[in-house]
Amino acid sequence: MRAAVLEAIETLTLTEVDTPQCGEGEVLIRTQACGICRTDLKCLTQGQKDLKVPRILGHEIAGIVAAKGPGVSQVSLGDRVQVAPGIPCGTCSYCLRGQDNLCDSMKIIGFHLNGGFAEYLLVPARGVKNGVLQRIPDHVSFAEAALTEPLACSVNMQSSLNVSDEDSLLIIGAGPLGILNAKLARANGVRKIIVAEINERRIKQAEKLPIDCVINVKEKDLVKEIMALTKGAGVDAAIPCCPGLEAFSQGLNALAKRGRLGFFSGLIGNTVPGFDLNTIHYKELLVLGAYGCSLSHNRKALALIAEDKVRVKTMISRKLPLDEVGSGLEMVRRMSETSIIVEF
Repeated sequence: MRAAVLEAIETLTLTEVDTPQCGEGEVLIRTQACGICRTDLKCLTQGQKDLKVPRILGHEIAGIVAAKGPGVSQVSLGDRVQVAPGIPCGTCSYCLRGQDNLCDSMKIIGFHLNGGFAEYLLVPARGVKNGVLQRIPDHVSFAEAALTEPLACSVNMQSSLNVSDEDSLLIIGAGPLGILNAKLARANGVRKIIVAEINERRIKQAEKLPIDCVINVKEKDLVKEIMALTKGAGVDAAIPCCPGLEAFSQGLNALAKRGRLGFFSGLIGNTVPGFDLNTIHYKELLVLGAYGCSLSHNRKALALIAEDKVRVKTMISRKLPLDEVGSGLEMVRRMSETSIIVEF
């Protein structure tokens, strides 16, 4: 089969590799769509804590069940399925509480295991057993289903923040995850949604969405604008959807008393300039982390897409064949597209 293999940092090779064979309890997926995201770019350029090379990247996956090993009853040949990339153990305390994204024995497709930048993908037996394969409704395309995973990460974040129709929410960054969070917040009935962005193309795209206010932070001081919009109170919740320390600091400074910050994107660096940490104490702020998504978040995300409560189709701005995955990663680097899907 053809696959795009990360041989080493900055070395991605399109090559022929052996097609996996199903063992006991395993399922072989014929890949139909796989999203390209900023994490894939990070793996290419810097590596990632869970990444083992050589590795086939790609973790936003949808496809067709092509083969299954003995003992598999969860899916049938020909089923259209979305693949949740996290493979939990299913038995630890986190898994038993439904917090399987925190499983200490987690194996992640595209990091520990080969991913979706290949014509076929092998899903391990414990993943099949624990329910990582979701059937895709007939009216949902493979490309749309591939965006289930990033939406599920947003579901995790907003569930942790407990956002509601009483909240004002600031989203910093109008890339794919910023837009998904804005769409999800609208589906959740959030009272006021504010998006901040520096990229002109993304600002124009955000202005077309049902967002209450879009702030160009290249032209305006974000915190001052938030205070003006909220009559000096600040927002109830903020989610920085980018890895910059400045955005993290802005999110904290824009919060009202007892405001909640969603620690959604991993940071580049580990100090927060322009923010006095004592403010967390004096304003009784809450900082809540969200890493990846659980299987229940994944199920909810696909349901939101299927029910058209979060419309992702309009976010897909480029579709590419597998042999152009390198070009797709460069588009992510340049931030020239919204969501990019490799189609097979």
